[in-house]
Amino acid sequence: MPANINTVRECAYCGAVGIVTRDHVPPKGIFPKPRPANLITVPACRKCHSQQTSRDDEYFRNTLNVREDLSQHPGVLKVQPVVLRSFSNPNKSGMLGEFLKSIRLIEQVTPAGIIIKNKLGFEADMVRIRRVVQRIVIGLFYHHRQHRIPVGYDALVFDEDSVQKWPANVLDIYNEKVIKPLLAQNAFSLGNGVFSFRFGFDTADPNTTYWIFLFYERAGFLGLTVPPVVAGAPGTPTKVG
Repeated sequence: MPANINTVRECAYCGAVGIVTRDHVPPKGIFPKPRPANLITVPACRKCHSQQTSRDDEYFRNTLNVREDLSQHPGVLKVQPVVLRSFSNPNKSGMLGEFLKSIRLIEQVTPAGIIIKNKLGFEADMVRIRRVVQRIVIGLFYHHRQHRIPVGYDALVFDEDSVQKWPANVLDIYNEKVIKPLLAQNAFSLGNGVFSFRFGFDTADPNTTYWIFLFYERAGFLGLTVPPVVAGAPGTPTKVG
């Protein structure tokens, strides 16, 4: 069904039944034109697929496109003209202002902790970034499981830096029981490396799922759907199926 066609269905995100549109998962703006024909969409109500979520999606795309480590990816190079036009659009001056206010003087440090130089860098709003990736987790769960995340379950998202800050024992368990088994799978890829993902589920609870996302072949995130947990710390997995 085309993304702009309204129909009555359950929203993949909140479960409300009513008029929905089709929301792209992940946001279609990260893909250069001509976009792949196999982009994934899920039904979304107007509250869950709103101007605010569209602005978050645009912020997410723009943030990925200003990352130095992604700058030479073919997908980024093709999308960058769109990003530049977005920044120069007078109707989107707020977006440009957000980016300008986020520029910081950042210290570059060696592994031994020695400061080698300072350079200007962009400090991304990671709360906003994780909010977009969390919607991707929820959307892909719906797409693959054909039902919403059960009531009471949470969708958690961790970027690479935050995963490294987990307690060592938790990180070791996840490396052995979740990350390594997922990385051993073939990835589902969209757009010549623009986006790829792997997923699995806990054999003791199929609604507990694990996701590894990769944007432009370098920007990685770990996503989880889990029963309620304390302070955002992931529980102990049993076995990934």
